[in-house]
Amino acid sequence: VKWCVPGNLYVMVGYARLNRGSIIVTTNSRVSAKCWDRVLATLKLGERFEFNAGDIGLAGGMQVLEPSNANPTTVDALRRFDGSTSATVPWPEEANMSTRMTSSRS
Repeated sequence: VKWCVPGNLYVMVGYARLNRGSIIVTTNSRVSAKCWDRVLATLKLGERFEFNAGDIGLAGGMQVLEPSNANPTTVDALRRFDGSTSATVPWPEEANMSTRMTSSRS
């Protein structure tokens, strides 16, 4: 049977995702605008969410908590900078950034 080949597993997963996507699109088109607006309001996509305690993130996302050992990494995916978050303050220069980041950890 062709579907038993391990390489075709990804093809099957792709078909399953496409099928679920078509179900979602079909179902979503039947939802009234008023109901959809209520759903979007409950998601609170306009509010910022925390990455860590005191580390306010961006708006437009959903916070999902998971165990810290679920996806171990040794490199922080967020680049963090000291100082003001004002849009008028220039970004630090690359040369100074590693010094500032290591000095802030001390």
